[in-house]
Amino acid sequence: MSRTRPTIGTTSYGFRYLLSDARRAPPLSTVVRQTRDAGLDALQICENAHPLAMSVAEWRDLVRMAGDIGLALHVGCMTLDLDTLARYLERAATIPGASALRLVLEDEIGEGPPVDRIARFLEDATVRARDAGLTLVIENHFHIPCRVLADMARDYPENIVAFCLDSANSLRNWESADQVFDLLDHRAAFYHLKDYQVRGSNVGFEVIGAPLGEGALDLRACLHRIDARQAAPLIFLENWVPATGDWTADVAADAAWLVRSRTNLERALTVT
Repeated sequence: MSRTRPTIGTTSYGFRYLLSDARRAPPLSTVVRQTRDAGLDALQICENAHPLAMSVAEWRDLVRMAGDIGLALHVGCMTLDLDTLARYLERAATIPGASALRLVLEDEIGEGPPVDRIARFLEDATVRARDAGLTLVIENHFHIPCRVLADMARDYPENIVAFCLDSANSLRNWESADQVFDLLDHRAAFYHLKDYQVRGSNVGFEVIGAPLGEGALDLRACLHRIDARQAAPLIFLENWVPATGDWTADVAADAAWLVRSRTNLERALTVT
């Protein structure tokens, strides 16, 4: 596959159910250790993990702990608020060697914004990212088609605006993984790989999650595209694990799917 083995990690959405109930959620130090124990080398801490709720000292201790156990930390946020973005940029900038902040261009409740609002936000956001020495790495998400993201990015250099390619999110916009790569891969900084399956009847269909390599995603094709672009790719595993309503069972399923996804990816890398 790649000239250099990819760095394989997960995001805090790999622990979706563990973090979904604030009353039961463990400290982020536990998530850091669980990520390392799952055989992964990187963790992207996103908005669902609420990193801004930590004090500066607590955050620095977390960064130090991750470094001590050999886990690379990254930061991600979902926001259209410049003050919130600034706080995430500050957190990301404290990580040794940090170069990017993953960004979803939606507000905190996940609503899709008008294009003109996104454009105005990016004008100021890119200045703040440049001043922080970081690249804004925009993830294709549910509400904004990749073709719109590609058009907006043209106004900025690649060291200021890049993309995080997600293999499944854009199905909500009827964009396949192939289309996502076609539109965004020229600015790809890293990747979120998740798999899915389509279930249907004679009156409709639904898309649900599957462990990576066990669903409808053409994983081998994705890896070929990644290899053509990146000498040393950074790949984050995510899963859409169906909820059962039983928190303990859902947390266990998240953990099991993450290990299966890592195993399947490593197997695919040896034969691609």
